[in-house]
Amino acid sequence: MADWFPRSLDWCPSTTLRITSSQFVNIVIGFQQLYDMDVVDRIVTLIAGGRKHVTPMEFVNYMTILMSRDMERKMEFAYMVYDKNGMGINREIISSSVERFFAGDDDEILEMRLDMVDFLLLKFDEDQDGYISFEEYRSIVLQQPRLLEFLGPIFPSDETRMVVAYCTAIYSHIPEMATL
Repeated sequence: MADWFPRSLDWCPSTTLRITSSQFVNIVIGFQQLYDMDVVDRIVTLIAGGRKHVTPMEFVNYMTILMSRDMERKMEFAYMVYDKNGMGINREIISSSVERFFAGDDDEILEMRLDMVDFLLLKFDEDQDGYISFEEYRSIVLQQPRLLEFLGPIFPSDETRMVVAYCTAIYSHIPEMATL
């Protein structure tokens, strides 16, 4: 996959050797099958560094994070996606995410949301200061890796990752495809 981006742009003039942010949004939605636009926008902002385009190296770094099995790297990326303001994950951020888990406005749903927010803070906020720091998040996720994406999906499924790996392997063994 790291090989794909530069080759796919070989035909372009040198001034366009990048993906626009709006094109990258479509890649994130399609590849990761993410439909939470807050998460998609956060990923695009992190990868593009706030610019209106993604360079080939940024695209490669993005794919490396997604395809990696390195838990440290995945935790760092997931935490940055969740930590929208750079000050830690607080009750407001958790509430916003939990709201998407439980649709509706009746009293029972609202109570479930509040309970879930309290539970997540109790679970992750070890020093009870109202913020989940990276160290607190890391500590819990290392003990329970399934909590890596506790505020919603960020990474593609294993099946999607496998398809990309197969396609990349096949592509690398067919020299004539490199010229297409």
